[in-house]
Amino acid sequence: MRNLDSTRRNSFDFHKLIVDSKKTTRIDPDYKTRLLAIEDEMETLYNVYQINFDRNILETTVANVYPDNSKDDLLKLYNYKSKLIQTLKSEITTTNTQRIINTCQNCTLSEINSFDHILPKEEFSEFVVNPLNLFPSCTICNSYKGRFWQENGRRLYLNLYLDKLPDSQYLFVDIDYNNDTFGLRFYLENRSEINENLFTLIESHYSKLHLLERFSRNSDKVITPLQNKIRPYIHLLPMEKIIEMAIQTANLNRNVFGMNYWESILELALINNENFIQSLSH
Repeated sequence: MRNLDSTRRNSFDFHKLIVDSKKTTRIDPDYKTRLLAIEDEMETLYNVYQINFDRNILETTVANVYPDNSKDDLLKLYNYKSKLIQTLKSEITTTNTQRIINTCQNCTLSEINSFDHILPKEEFSEFVVNPLNLFPSCTICNSYKGRFWQENGRRLYLNLYLDKLPDSQYLFVDIDYNNDTFGLRFYLENRSEINENLFTLIESHYSKLHLLERFSRNSDKVITPLQNKIRPYIHLLPMEKIIEMAIQTANLNRNVFGMNYWESILELALINNENFIQSLSH
């Protein structure tokens, strides 16, 4: 899990691009006219969003109440497969080194195949195509999140544009080896005195998206490749050297994918587990 840089586009200009891209149809010839009629109001709302985004207080944003027809008009602006939305996705997921991040950073498990509306589009239809309200995500995380994004005025999910992830480890895993089978329990623990509010938000994010359970279900994606990576070197190098190299690789991956990247956390726990090392000779 790592932070992404938000787009440098002007948000309202992007909204206007989307509106301009919509074609007039015989079925609804006045669609674009209706959208243009509320353009000044939309610009004001976008300015408020920008202020709240810059201050990282999006939870204070008040939804504008639209009649159903206007709400439907706004919701129709969003189409994940549209050229403009896909261009935006490409911009956000391409790093300064031109590496494309195609894994959902809300979970670091699944492929990006949607945008998460940070403020849910059903409640905040005015921001349905606000690029600062769109975070590249997978549909699994999106389905878990749904429309419930805050509780008693506090956000339930990390905003990985704004919430700076700590440089210390908070994700850990216990390993139970029994009958050639590895039982795993991922858990969160604030051993490094991370800011209490941030850690509470991290706990909520992991809990609501069922990340700890999802990591465990995907553990063989890590265990078997790690075994196969190490076994060819068992008779070529001292085990201490093999372990050292494996630790270096895992830590290099943490530098790229995040300090608490679950695959690296699991690899390090396995490498330091005596039962795992013994299993390599089977």
